[in-house]
Amino acid sequence: MSVARNSLPAAVALVLVVASGLFGGALVTRVGYLAVPAALGLPLGPPGLRLVPLGETTWTVTLTDSAAALVLVAVVALARGGFWRTWGAFLAGAVLADLLRAVVLTQTASVGLGAYAGFLAGALVTGLVGGVALGWLPGLAALPRGNDRARAPRDTVPESV
Repeated sequence: MSVARNSLPAAVALVLVVASGLFGGALVTRVGYLAVPAALGLPLGPPGLRLVPLGETTWTVTLTDSAAALVLVAVVALARGGFWRTWGAFLAGAVLADLLRAVVLTQTASVGLGAYAGFLAGALVTGLVGGVALGWLPGLAALPRGNDRARAPRDTVPESV
C-alpha cells in the first residue's frame, strides 16, 4: 500500500474538521434544527479546527475543539484498512472528540454530577450521530483504486488434482 493511499482518509478527515471550523456556525444559522444540540450545551457536529474563538466562547473551549479535531484526524490516520474500518475509526474518533469536548464544557459551566452525566451521554449520542453521518467520506477515501485494486490479493480456490 502506498503512503498516499494511507494518508487520504486522514486528509479527508482534516478537510471535514477545517470545514466544520470555518463553516459550522454558518451552517447552524441556515439549518435551524442543527442548533438543538448546541442549545442544550452539547458539542455540535465534528470538532472545528479554529484559530480564534467563535462568538463568545472562551479560549479554553476553542483550544479543546482544536485538540479534539486533531484527535479525530489522528484516529483516522492510524486506521489501516478498508471502508468499514476507516468509517469505524472516524466513528470512534468522533465519539472520543465529543466526550473530550463535553468534559471541558461541563468544567467551564461548573455543573453538578447529574448534569455531568447528562453531558457525557449527550456527547456520546452526538458523536455517534456525527460519526455515522460523516464517516463514510473518509471510508470512501480508503477504498482501493486503480493499480491497488489489481494488486489486492484475491481469494482463490486451489485447483484439485
